[in-house]
Amino acid sequence: MTGTDESARPVDRFESASLTVLQHVGSRTCFHCRDDECQQHAWAVQELTHHAGGRRLLCRLGLLPAANHALPEGQPR
Repeated sequence: MTGTDESARPVDRFESASLTVLQHVGSRTCFHCRDDECQQHAWAVQELTHHAGGRRLLCRLGLLPAANHALPEGQPR
């Protein structure tokens, strides 16, 4: 797989999203950041909302209200 290919494996997307969110904690440091906005960070937060572990991480970092983290896996949002 090349750097421009997107992985179809959920575990790869989860790992990439987790690393991206953690990289942005405290400062915005990735090369995707522009001014006060980062599309990569926005994608990562959105991706993590699809995973129970991701929702827990977002809650722990204060990026998702605790009520949203309680959704059981597989339930419609």
